[in-house]
Amino acid sequence: VVLYGPRTTALVACDDGVYEFTCGEGNKWFASRERIQIKEESKIFSPANMRAAQDLEGYDGLLKYWMENRYTLRYTGGLVPDVYQCFTKEMGVFSNPTSKEAPAKLRVAFEVAPFGLLVEKAGGKTSDGVSGGSVLDITINAVDQRTSACMGSAKEVERFN
Repeated sequence: VVLYGPRTTALVACDDGVYEFTCGEGNKWFASRERIQIKEESKIFSPANMRAAQDLEGYDGLLKYWMENRYTLRYTGGLVPDVYQCFTKEMGVFSNPTSKEAPAKLRVAFEVAPFGLLVEKAGGKTSDGVSGGSVLDITINAVDQRTSACMGSAKEVERFN
């Protein structure tokens, strides 16, 4: 996964972990961080699809828990910047549940699965938001298949489940 901005970086999952590469002078790439680990616990949360909190009592309660316990809010509403922050800070949780009134928007094959692989390779946890299982266990039946998801620090993903 590549993040473009003032600093262009790429996260790559290898057999022994997740590596970050940075594009430097002359467009030359170098390994900027090796074997990134996402901590099991976190005090940073990145909620998405907050409309679902109107329909899901559990998600509403979770958002209130994070706020009442003074977690740091990281909110862009976007999967890429919010999950990438989990690698930058080596902690955090991104949550994107779905409900009847707030349907799934994240595509399994192009968004959820690639980030899920990176998160799990870095010691984090993922959830499909339905069964509580890993997003990597979702069977892809259509190119445009969408899902809810939660990923990041393991204890916060377990709290989401």
